[in-house]
Amino acid sequence: MVRFKNRYFTTEIIPMDNGHTVQPLNLKTYDILKSVLAATEQIHGEFGAAAIKNGLEVKYCNESTQVAIIRCRHGPHRLLASSLPFLSKIGKRKVQLQSMYTGATLVKCYKFLKKFHREKMNEALKMCRTEQEKKKVLEIMSKTKSKQN
Repeated sequence: MVRFKNRYFTTEIIPMDNGHTVQPLNLKTYDILKSVLAATEQIHGEFGAAAIKNGLEVKYCNESTQVAIIRCRHGPHRLLASSLPFLSKIGKRKVQLQSMYTGATLVKCYKFLKKFHREKMNEALKMCRTEQEKKKVLEIMSKTKSKQN
């Protein structure tokens, strides 16, 4: 029996709205899949879309951190990786996808995300000038952490 190898793309979804209001993305996994397929078809044609369609799935999508993990089969993952930077819309929202990490397992992607978020937290704490600001940042982080669990 043959084992199918997969690749997992950890991507950051950056909203490109003209207004400076911070709104949640409210993305559905179906919209992400449809947009990724459309971008791949635009770059690589029907062959590219058909090659990645078989194993394509969004395994993780967090609206608060704007991070998504997309699974694709090994081999056609190169077509997907080359078309991700050209994705400009998900649903009706203008976005930009920035690839952060490509891993062979979902566990490695989660380990990368944990390390990435820890670095972001340290940066946020370094920006604080007073102890009150640090307490507020830590309180906000603990609230978001409890919501995710």
